[in-house]
Amino acid sequence: MTNIEEALALLAAPYTDERFFNRALSALTLVTQCRWAGFAKPSARKGFGEVVAFCDGKQSLPSFEFELKGSPCEQVYLKTEEYHILFSKDLQNRFPDFSLIKSLGANSYQAEKIVADDGEVLGHIFVLDTLPQSENTKSKEFFRLLAQRVGVEYHRHIITQELVRREKMIESSEQYMSFVDTNYIYRVVSKGYETLFNQKQDEIIGKTVIELHGRLTFENQIKPLLDRCFQGEQIKTQLWIHPPHIEQPLFLDVHHNPYYDSHGNIKGSIVSAHNITELQLAKNKVEYLANHDSLTGLANRRSLFQQFERQLLIDKQGEKKLVIAYLDIDNFKSINDNYGHKIGDLVLKAVAEILKKATKDCDTIARIGGDEFIVITSFVDEEHSFAYQRILHTLRKQLECALCTSLKVDGMTINLSVSIGLHLVTDTSIEVSSLISHADSEMFKHKQNGLVHQ
Repeated sequence: MTNIEEALALLAAPYTDERFFNRALSALTLVTQCRWAGFAKPSARKGFGEVVAFCDGKQSLPSFEFELKGSPCEQVYLKTEEYHILFSKDLQNRFPDFSLIKSLGANSYQAEKIVADDGEVLGHIFVLDTLPQSENTKSKEFFRLLAQRVGVEYHRHIITQELVRREKMIESSEQYMSFVDTNYIYRVVSKGYETLFNQKQDEIIGKTVIELHGRLTFENQIKPLLDRCFQGEQIKTQLWIHPPHIEQPLFLDVHHNPYYDSHGNIKGSIVSAHNITELQLAKNKVEYLANHDSLTGLANRRSLFQQFERQLLIDKQGEKKLVIAYLDIDNFKSINDNYGHKIGDLVLKAVAEILKKATKDCDTIARIGGDEFIVITSFVDEEHSFAYQRILHTLRKQLECALCTSLKVDGMTINLSVSIGLHLVTDTSIEVSSLISHADSEMFKHKQNGLVHQ
């Protein structure tokens, strides 16, 4: 296994907690063959940076705060177009007052900015070594991809911390409590219901659930829960409701408990609900970040594999065939080199939009690498192999027609072409990674044979 392959394997596991950052840094030391790697961000203290994660390739080291001035990291936060920074040697003489360099005995430094969509520098990843460092295409590209991934995962980490904080606050948030009798009439309500329905408590008491929530919500959401409770069942559930007075729907954590009289007969339901709308929206955002490419909004590798596996299960039972299209933008490195990464990113976004328009709504579109995209589409199964070839030929022409074009990007004209590899899925028992690898191999053959549009 090569250093790149081992590094990618370290990053393959999905984010679960902050230990991801140490795995990412270990991967970075493998690729660059450097002794130390770190992930840093601006500190709450002005003029200072905070190393969130730091490792020597084998074990994590304590995080710490440092003054940016006089450190090699200072250049990261200057307003320049340069994303990648390299001090190849003589680090201690360049930064004589930075104590960390002296204590480690480091003599070279390399870093990559982590930048938000609005251009704000969120932080950076870096490596240090006792030996001189030199730049190469593989390590520089890995730096860039890793910086994007770390930025996304750190954003998710912050959201997750916020979720924990909000969960602890639920007990002190506004609570809705009521007693609903077996005729679906409110007999007791808490003060929270006044805000919910913009009515006083005594105006709500005596009204039916239909009057307050509307017939559709009552019949489809609330009545089934109440009926189960009236049969003696304790229910804990979560549901969206949209009272007429509220502009946006609310997501509620709801408990239903049957209320018995002295003879053991059920007289109604005690309903207790918490408003957890913001918590749910934050969870939705975390889920979105976990399944989508941060730049293009397309499905990422994780989501692609999940969707593909589901489609393979459906394909086993149905009458459709799946085709994988593996697309690689030709000479994308020269676009970045000639126009800069900002233009390169805009080209990737444009390609994503073209693919959305050129494919069916039910197709899966994903970005799985720097300039590599996957489209998974389906068509009705045919009995003859020549029919498959006709369908593959039509799909190739359709994608080439859409993507081999001139793009207007930020006032510039970019001539775009792609290499496409197509693979017809004939055996649904093969692993997803192997099926994608077949399409990748076909794409590489076309690129090598010059079968691309200029």
